[in-house]
Amino acid sequence: MTTGMALDARRVGWSLAAHFASSLSIGIAIGGMVPLIALTLEHRGVDPVLIGVNSAIGSLGVIVGAPLVPSMIRRFGAAEGIVLGLVLTTVSVVGLAFTDSFGLWLVLRFLTGFGVATQWVVSETWMQAIVPERRRGLVMSVYVTSIAAGFAVGPILLTLAGTEGVLPFALFAGMIAATALPMLPIRRWAPVLALGQRGSVGRLLREAPTVAIAAVAVGLVDSAFFTFIPLFGLRVGLPHDTAITLLTAVLAGNVVLQVPLGWLADRMNRRALLVALGLACCVGPAAAAWTLSSGSPAAYPVLFLWGGAGFGLYTVALTLLGERYRGGELAAANAAFVMTFELANLAGPPAAGWAMEAWSPHGLMAWMTVVAVGFVAVALVRGAQRR
Repeated sequence: MTTGMALDARRVGWSLAAHFASSLSIGIAIGGMVPLIALTLEHRGVDPVLIGVNSAIGSLGVIVGAPLVPSMIRRFGAAEGIVLGLVLTTVSVVGLAFTDSFGLWLVLRFLTGFGVATQWVVSETWMQAIVPERRRGLVMSVYVTSIAAGFAVGPILLTLAGTEGVLPFALFAGMIAATALPMLPIRRWAPVLALGQRGSVGRLLREAPTVAIAAVAVGLVDSAFFTFIPLFGLRVGLPHDTAITLLTAVLAGNVVLQVPLGWLADRMNRRALLVALGLACCVGPAAAAWTLSSGSPAAYPVLFLWGGAGFGLYTVALTLLGERYRGGELAAANAAFVMTFELANLAGPPAAGWAMEAWSPHGLMAWMTVVAVGFVAVALVRGAQRR
């Protein structure tokens, strides 16, 4: 990959700081918008199935938008593409506050996802393009930590703004608009991408199956963590308030452990680290089920470590993606990575819910174990083939 000018360490540092700030802001907005939309629709008496459909439409917007990002970068430029996507998302979020039509909400939710796709793909590609190889893992881990911290802060802002009226929608629309601001001073330092193709999930699966299946594994269990872990706690007899705090442990693991994992990714074999995290995710569900069912205080450390390892798969896989692809192929590969994650995210919650009902409540943990074992199997087979 080439750039319009050789970036010195100072410019690289400022560019990365801008992306971290932008990712934190979009994380806060998404972290608050997801529960706001669900609560608003529930208050209007919308069927839970339709609420789930509305959520899935946002992911569909990302899936449709991601493969178009390389073309957008080629036409408008990297920073300008991010800004245009965020303008679309901001306007769509504001629109949600001024209509009660569920059909129109579906359209607007699709557009929010479509717009976010540009920020997601371009930011990851931009950072991968300018970061030194020896620091790639650390930089990607700080980026993931920024998003995870935003996810944790978003719901807190929602409790302060409330869920009634225009205010909460305006607040999060403002956060989305603010996401574009750090891009403006660094736009002249954007990498110039030699783009020649769109993102292809099939191609990523063929060329980098370990990375692709890692994205699948994280996508399958990511939403299940946030949707069903509190329900699992309730079903094993925990009080309501305690069941909700289980998510705090998972989020804390996401936020705290990514940087240490990124540091490790720069100092050891990254594929070996990915397999180790997969093995931790094989053990995590059984350990969590046992500690939660027995009321052991060890449940919180287990969820902390399991949550960090689970999302650590994304961090390390993203690092491997930047190591594997160069030049114009990186943007297409990054788009395919995002699409793979979101496709799995669509399938994950229904599958986890079915498993939990089929074997209540332990089907949830069995499902998560199957996903982790499947990933480790693919990684080990792929590792043997590479030898």
